[in-house]
Amino acid sequence: MFPRIVDAYTNEGYVFEMGSPGVLWTGVTPREQWRPRRLYETPSHRQIAISIRDAWFFLLVGDALKEANDQGEQAGLVIGNSFGISTVMIAQMLAPAPIDAIDAETSNGSAEGSALTRRVCGRLGLDVQVTRGFSPQDLDGACRRERYSFVLIDGEHTDEQIVQDFNGIKDRLSERCVVFLHDVGLRDMDAGWLAVQQIAAPMGLRGFDLSATDSGSSVLVRGVGSLERMLEQTCPGLRTHNDVYHAGLQIPMPPMRAETDVLVVDDGERVAFFGAGQDLAHYGGFILRSPGSIAGVFDDDPAKVGQTRYGQIVRAGDELGGANADAVVLSTHGHADSARARVRALAPGLIERVYPRAGLSVPTRVVRPPGGGGR
Repeated sequence: MFPRIVDAYTNEGYVFEMGSPGVLWTGVTPREQWRPRRLYETPSHRQIAISIRDAWFFLLVGDALKEANDQGEQAGLVIGNSFGISTVMIAQMLAPAPIDAIDAETSNGSAEGSALTRRVCGRLGLDVQVTRGFSPQDLDGACRRERYSFVLIDGEHTDEQIVQDFNGIKDRLSERCVVFLHDVGLRDMDAGWLAVQQIAAPMGLRGFDLSATDSGSSVLVRGVGSLERMLEQTCPGLRTHNDVYHAGLQIPMPPMRAETDVLVVDDGERVAFFGAGQDLAHYGGFILRSPGSIAGVFDDDPAKVGQTRYGQIVRAGDELGGANADAVVLSTHGHADSARARVRALAPGLIERVYPRAGLSVPTRVVRPPGGGGR
């Protein structure tokens, strides 16, 4: 598959670049403009595309969707086309299924990219339509199908926009489908990804963090059992590994991050969260993905008791002692010291398993070992 794609871009007069261990992207550059680049040199707009590891995940998704769906049920939707590498790869892996792509063409050279995508797909005989427009407001005009088995969200990289993009496609999804959200880790869109998971969970869509990808991509999966099993056995969480900064590309340089406390919740263990305010959002993804590992969410504020946060009904702090928790996470960072004293009074048996540990002011990362036992 990939050699045919490279040939098609080459025949259009572009150099297809595969990156290197120190470079995040694949990309294409007009042959007459190509030159070697210096270390840490900023790439041109044409030279930023999915990484090879993203492409590998695309192939896994394509195989799993072919197992799950009949050919007539397959269709793809791409939000954010750029120079078409993702679009062409998705079209090739789902061929002969139709693929619809939308791009606002507001970034430098993106109109050139849309035209190039159409020519490359013509060379490869792929059923691809590229529409100029904005998501979600122009999706009706860009979509030829009512339902899509694969959707790539790779448009404007902000928390607000990925939520809008997901809301625009959530009712267009097939019963067995995959939604791939690109660059979540690289562009620090954790809040947007959490909001998307909250909307998606009641729809039966399970969220997974692709910590192995250079850009920290994420996926939602529904009804594709083989892919779900693989992901739950391999994906511990987007920022599990010491709050890792996702980028093969070393611009910007990874920031200096404080040492992060990590709580590993093994099979059969349950964790309680003390504090149901805004800081609970740091753990919302874990709570949504691993409800069987949650002993409860507790708070001393009567106004918060009874509210539902990430699928859990907030309980009074006094109930913590009877929660049968194996560990407690202080999900109120601004009052961590007083909360620690309160938790130790309520549940003295957990004195050695209260996180973050005394002296650490950064949020605790809560993870499960890969293996899938959190459901």
